[in-house]
Amino acid sequence: MGSIPPSAPAGSPKTIAERIADHLAIYLGPHTGRVAVKTFALKALGRGPETLALSDFPKLEQALRPMLRTLVGSARAELVLAEIRRELGK
Repeated sequence: MGSIPPSAPAGSPKTIAERIADHLAIYLGPHTGRVAVKTFALKALGRGPETLALSDFPKLEQALRPMLRTLVGSARAELVLAEIRRELGK
């Protein structure tokens, strides 16, 4: 309930949450990437990841930053977040 599907059906575009989770998965693994997006969407925005819009990313980014700094280090965390911003066209 409320989880991010591991992938979109063939041919359909990925949701914002899936795109973010996929990028986090490179550094955290696929399960942790999906759980991070779900957890921090709920924490920062008060709603599930399926509702994410591009305009929500700045708040989500701020919520993800401390966790990423702890797990991958400060410099790499900033790199990961910059890569996600670029992926989302922000």
